[in-house]
Amino acid sequence: MHARSKPNDEDETRGPKFRFYGEEFVLDTISGNFYRVTSTAGFILRALVDGKEQAELAGIVERQFGIDHARANRDIELFLSELRSLGIIENSRH
Repeated sequence: MHARSKPNDEDETRGPKFRFYGEEFVLDTISGNFYRVTSTAGFILRALVDGKEQAELAGIVERQFGIDHARANRDIELFLSELRSLGIIENSRH
């Protein structure tokens, strides 16, 4: 199952959905919610905002943090599951 990111969606009147403040804080400009994230979560979220697909994320996270593929996949899936539960991203139907 692939994740389709809502973070990079823009509303013509509001601009980008997310604003990043340093490495730890993210503002969802649509809901007004502020999130404090770990450096890994922020890295993954920025990758999604930059248009990366879920299938690409494991390799990117492996290289960035020096972890094995299985751990990268597990950590990404857990994080994406949390994003889905918060309504930040939705499941792709493709």
